[in-house]
Amino acid sequence: MKTVLIISYCEDYHVEKAIQFLKQKKANYFFLTLNEFPKNYSFNQSINCNSASATLENNLTKQKIELSEIGAVWLRKSANFSYLSTDMEKETNTFANDETEHALFSALYTLDCFWMSHPKSLRAAMWKGEQLKRATELGLNIPDTLISNDPCEIRAFYMRHKKIVFKVMSDPVIHSDTGQSVGVATTLIDSDMLENTEALRLIPNQFQAYIEKAYELRITIIGKKVFAAKIDSQVHPETKIDCRNLNVRVPMSVYKLPKELEDACLKLMKSYNLNYSALDFIVTPKGEYVFLENNPCGQFHYIEENVPELKMIEALTNTLLSACI
Repeated sequence: MKTVLIISYCEDYHVEKAIQFLKQKKANYFFLTLNEFPKNYSFNQSINCNSASATLENNLTKQKIELSEIGAVWLRKSANFSYLSTDMEKETNTFANDETEHALFSALYTLDCFWMSHPKSLRAAMWKGEQLKRATELGLNIPDTLISNDPCEIRAFYMRHKKIVFKVMSDPVIHSDTGQSVGVATTLIDSDMLENTEALRLIPNQFQAYIEKAYELRITIIGKKVFAAKIDSQVHPETKIDCRNLNVRVPMSVYKLPKELEDACLKLMKSYNLNYSALDFIVTPKGEYVFLENNPCGQFHYIEENVPELKMIEALTNTLLSACI
């Protein structure tokens, strides 16, 4: 049996749980912790006219792998690289990051194996505006959306809808040089927020018409299996606008999707050549399904913790192992 390569960062709880299953099955795996690479690793890629090969070795555990031994890759999460030198100037560090990324992915891109999911597919699937357009082409409802840094257009959008939200399109967590992190929540916009023209012009931001919710859905697709969870976000005032408040326990339960919606979600995922996806939906008080976004590396373990019937980690490890036989 070939080896599962897991790529993420140290203390990724999703990976910790998956490794427990892999150990139970006595499966071969190699965990590449990007936040320790290349500091704690030895890496070699050799290319000539007749052959190409690459090896990775964890210098702490002494585990070593030939890339030819890999049967499946779980590209779980990115992370900042680290180096033996900790006092590089900012420009040197930027150069080191670029060179390290080129070196690592020059080797990984040679792998002809199962990916969850391939970096080319992940990048194609990350653009929020394009996701929304593609979703409509598959017949899904979406909120009216404006991505703009034009204060006149933003104010006009607000006047048309009366109730709009601001939503981050990239990573909703801002990381500072001091190591502190600040989350940026989905925010209900009022007219006072739109008075600062310079702030509105600073960068293009995403605004959406506010959709009244009965509840929300998190639909996680692993391979060909679909896991749907109902999130009763409206039972708490703190989660009515953004259900991602970790200080509040939101009721969750298994949800049976209509076949038409399940098929549309599968088509959306496969249109990007993804083997994993986590999609967010609103269900309105009238029972309408409204697509919000596709998260090709989205979190899923917090759903399984609240809805243990959805055995997603087991399904994920089984999917990876089936590609290694």
